[in-house]
Amino acid sequence: MGSKNKPWWLKPVRVIQFNIEDRYGTFVSKISGKDLVKFAHELGANVLVIFARDPWGRVYYRGSKVGPTHPKMKGDIVREAIEEGRRLGVKVVVMIGHTANKYVYETHTDWAQVNVRGEPILLEHAPYNVEGYEVEWPQICINSPYIELIKEEIKEVIDLGVDGVFLDSFRYQPDIERACYCRWCSERFRGKYGYDMPKEPNWRDSRWRTLWRWRYEVVVERLKELYEHTKELTKGKEVLFMYNSHPGGWSGRTNRIVDLGRGYYDAVFAECSEADHQPPGFITEMVKLTKAMNGGKPVMPSRNYFHMYRTAASTTPIAVKQGLREAIIAGGSPWLLIFSSTYFQSPKVLKHVKEAFKEHEVLEEYLDGAEPLRYAGVVVSNLTRDFYGGEKPDDYVDETRGFYYALTHYHIPVEYISESDLTRPEVLKKYRVLVLANTVCMSDSSVGSLRTYVKGGGKVLATYLTSLYDDEGVSRNDLALSDVFGAEIVGVFKSPWSYIVITKREHPLFEGIEESLILWGDMSYDFRVERVARSLGWHVITRLLGSEVVAKVGTAVYEWGFEYTLGRSPPPFAVTMNMPAIILNTYGEGASIYFTGQLGRHYWRIGLPEYGLLIKNSITYLGGELPVKVDAPETLATEFFRQNERLIIHLLNHTYNQRILAIGTGKVKQPLPPYSSTEATHPPRTVIPVSNVIIRVSLKELGSFTELKIFSPLSGKVFSYEVRGDWLVINVPSVNEYEVVVVEPKG
Repeated sequence: MGSKNKPWWLKPVRVIQFNIEDRYGTFVSKISGKDLVKFAHELGANVLVIFARDPWGRVYYRGSKVGPTHPKMKGDIVREAIEEGRRLGVKVVVMIGHTANKYVYETHTDWAQVNVRGEPILLEHAPYNVEGYEVEWPQICINSPYIELIKEEIKEVIDLGVDGVFLDSFRYQPDIERACYCRWCSERFRGKYGYDMPKEPNWRDSRWRTLWRWRYEVVVERLKELYEHTKELTKGKEVLFMYNSHPGGWSGRTNRIVDLGRGYYDAVFAECSEADHQPPGFITEMVKLTKAMNGGKPVMPSRNYFHMYRTAASTTPIAVKQGLREAIIAGGSPWLLIFSSTYFQSPKVLKHVKEAFKEHEVLEEYLDGAEPLRYAGVVVSNLTRDFYGGEKPDDYVDETRGFYYALTHYHIPVEYISESDLTRPEVLKKYRVLVLANTVCMSDSSVGSLRTYVKGGGKVLATYLTSLYDDEGVSRNDLALSDVFGAEIVGVFKSPWSYIVITKREHPLFEGIEESLILWGDMSYDFRVERVARSLGWHVITRLLGSEVVAKVGTAVYEWGFEYTLGRSPPPFAVTMNMPAIILNTYGEGASIYFTGQLGRHYWRIGLPEYGLLIKNSITYLGGELPVKVDAPETLATEFFRQNERLIIHLLNHTYNQRILAIGTGKVKQPLPPYSSTEATHPPRTVIPVSNVIIRVSLKELGSFTELKIFSPLSGKVFSYEVRGDWLVINVPSVNEYEVVVVEPKG
C-alpha cells in the first residue's frame, strides 16, 4: 500500500523473459524488439527481460565494443525494445554478464575458468575432450580481465536507456569439479594467503575451508563492484540492478552469495528451472528461501514455459498457471521464461499466461505491503550445508526441506530464516517457534542470541547435531545449546537402522500416531554402493540435564532385514535402550523439543504420516494455538498474509492427476536392463476441485472488529461465516485452481 513513490521494482511486477540461446540463430532474423514488447504487453506483463548478448558472445544491439553483433539480427533488438517499452509502459531489463562466452574464450582463452586438471569448465556439464565434441559454453573467470568487459557491457546498455540490468549468476563455484584453478585465481589466492590452492577436498583441513570461503568472497566482491559501477552510472535514474540466485540449483551454493551480498542488488531473480521434477509448491518454497537470504528484498521466480528441458515444446496450461501462482502466493512476482524456439513453434499455451497475469493485476491492492503471518520459522544454514554437508549437501538440506513441507502439508504458517538473522532479536521475536533442523554450524553470537530468545519465552525444535560446530566448521565437542535442549552429547549411536519407542503415549506429541514403534532409517537408493542412507538411522547419545524424555531409542535385531532382496528392508525391532530419542526441556520462560535423530530427512525421503505428525504435533505443542486453521487436503496450498487490518488467505490447489510418475529409482536395480525407464516425469494436466474448505480464524487475529467483509477479489464471491466460541469460521464451498479469501472490517 502506498507504492506511488517506490522504485518500479518495489511495485507488483509481471515479467516475460525471452531467451535466444541458439548456436545458429535459427529464429533471430524473425525477432524484433518492438514485437517482443508488444508480446509482453498483450500477455499483461509490465516487464520484459532480454539478452544484451548470448552465450556465444553475440550482441543484440548495434555498435557494441564487447562483442560482435549477431550476424542474423535484422534490426536492433535492444534499442527497439527500449523505444517500444517507453511507448507501452513496459520496463525493459537486459541480462548481462553471462560467464559463458565462447567469443571471449576464442579470443582470450587464458581468461577461461579451468578445473584442477587444467580443462576448461563448461556451463553445460558435458564431458571434455570427447571425440567430436566442441566447446560451446566455456565459463570465463571473474578474476581475469573479463570483469572489465562486463563493466563496459553495463555502460553500453545503460547508455541505451534500459530500465534495469540483470546480472546472470557467476558460475564461479567452490565445488572441486566446478572450481577454477586458472592462473588469475592461483596468483590471487597465493598472494593473499601465502600458499597454493588445495587441490583435494578435505573438510577437516583449514586450508580447504579457507579456499571455500574465499571463492564466495570473490563473487561477493565482484557483485559489489558491478553494483556500485551501475549505480554510479545511473545517478538520478531509476535503474534496477538484479542478480540471479538459482536457489535450488548448484547444490544451493549461490544462496550464500545472496546472503553475504545483501547490500549489492535491488532484487533477486530466483531461477526455478527444477520445478518440473520437484514437489508441487517448489516455486513458493524458493521465493521464501530467497527472501530469507536477501533480507526481504523483491524476489522474482521463474516458471519455464516449457516442460523439463524440452525448450521447443510448451508444457501444459495447468503447469504454467499454477507455477506463476506459486510465486504470487509466496509474495513473489510471477515471471515466465520462454525460449525463441517455443515462442515460434509452440505458442498454444500463451493465452493461459495472460489469465494468471490478469489475476496478479487484480490482486495488486492485496499484495502491496502484505506481510506473511508468521508462526514457525525454519532456519537455513549455508555454513552447515557447506561445512557439515560437504560433497553431500542433501544430508543437511533434506532435513530442512522435510520440516518445511510437513508444515505446509498441515497448513501451518512457515517461513525460512537465514542463519545471518539469528543474531537479530527483532527477527526472532516474530516467530512462535524456531526450527533448528540439524543446524550443525553456528556462531557463538547466534548461540547467545538463541539462548536469550528461549530464555525470554521463545520456543525451539532442534534435531541431531545442532550447534555442535562453530561457524568455521570446527567441532565444539558438545552441543553449544545443551543447556537449552536439556541434554549434553556423550557420543553418537551409529546404527544402520533403529527405532523410536514412544514411552509416554498420552503426550500430545503423539496425537494421531497409533504405533509405539517408529522406524528410523532408510535404504540407500545408490544400493550398489551402500545399503542404507548415510547416518539416517543414527542418534546422538545424551546425558540429561533435568529434562523430560517422552521417547527412547530402540535397537534392531540385525544390521539390515532379510524380508526383501539383498537386504534392502529394515530389520525387526529388538529392545528399548535407555537412550533418549525425544527430549522436552524448559529453559527460562521458554521451552525446547530436541530429537536426537534426523526427523526432517525422514519426512522428506519417505513421507509416512508418522514423521509428519511428529513434526506437526511438536510445532503446535511448542507454539500453541494456530492463528488460522484450514480444514482441507494437504494438496491445497495455503499461505496467510496480513495487510494492516486485512487478513489475506491464498488457496492454491495442487490436487493433480499426477505429478512425478517415476524418477530416481534406477540405481537400486540389479545390473540388468530395467523393465522400463525410471526418468519419466509428467506435468500436471488436470486439477481436481476441492470442496467445502473450512477456514477458522482466531478472533485474537481480528482485533475488536465485529462486522466483517469476507470475499474473493478474484471471483467476486462473498463467503458466509459465523462465530463459534473464539473462532471465526468461514466456508469456502469449492476451490478449483486458485482462490483468495480476504477478511477485512466492513465499512
